[in-house]
Amino acid sequence: MRNDMESNTGRPQTPWDNPGMVVVMTLLAVLFCMGLGGWLGNLVAQWMGVNVSDLTNSATEKSLTLTERQSLRWFNLTGHLVGFTASTLLVAYLARGRDMWAFLGFRTWHSGYFVLLATVALIVGTPLIGWAHWLNAALPLPQALMDMEDSQNWLVAEVLRVEYPWELLMALLVAAVVPALGEELLFRGMLQPQLQRLTAHPHLGIWLTAFIFSAIHFQFVGFLPRMLLGAFLGYMYWWSASLWVPIGLHFLFNGVQVVGVYLRPDLFDTATESDAIIRPDIWLGLGSLVLVVVLLRSLRQMRRGV
Repeated sequence: MRNDMESNTGRPQTPWDNPGMVVVMTLLAVLFCMGLGGWLGNLVAQWMGVNVSDLTNSATEKSLTLTERQSLRWFNLTGHLVGFTASTLLVAYLARGRDMWAFLGFRTWHSGYFVLLATVALIVGTPLIGWAHWLNAALPLPQALMDMEDSQNWLVAEVLRVEYPWELLMALLVAAVVPALGEELLFRGMLQPQLQRLTAHPHLGIWLTAFIFSAIHFQFVGFLPRMLLGAFLGYMYWWSASLWVPIGLHFLFNGVQVVGVYLRPDLFDTATESDAIIRPDIWLGLGSLVLVVVLLRSLRQMRRGV
């Protein structure tokens, strides 16, 4: 009989084996590191001669200069790396030491066929995401939240605005590479498995993580589609047992948008009013839903489990 003070890995149990403690310590570390990352990001921006507070408090119609855009990118890059990536890696190391990479799901990989089906599911699910965005935008929101949404959209638009081809690489790094790594580390690699254990229900853990994932972005008009994306990435992690899968899919989702804005900047609409968002075709949405369900059933049958 296994000693009660040993985990299912055969090593002595520690307080870090308690999922509730891991969740609490992770959230505390994220809050602390977000503050630290913001401070460091401000230092970088000031070194470049820009005050980020002045930018974020300016009118949303203002177009930033190249130096201001780069400062804003470095501010976001530094904050994200410290706030999400570094904080999660720190807690993972405290919890598992040298086993942190397996703990986070980095040492496994699923078949190429699984990855291909997951990629196709993400692509064909785009119209469904569009429908969720339209429905979300139709919900009435307090003016304070609408103002916050306008400010966030303007900041995103300036980060993605590219006037020189080499800027595209920086935009991809800030808006696709770093978020895919840091957010998947935190939400899928760390929080989701612990919430699944804590709730004793894998589906509830996935959707709870997706809710937190969407809420932390503070963009409420896109709350529902972002939560659906988070749930999709969560299932891909649960079924594949590899964090590389949601990281790759997250990068693809964000990267396509970054390149799309670069190729067609006129299509990037920062409006938040529901009547400014064109209602997607209902048949396209229904077709997207059917295809996603079929593909998810196939992916579920190939699951490894986490």
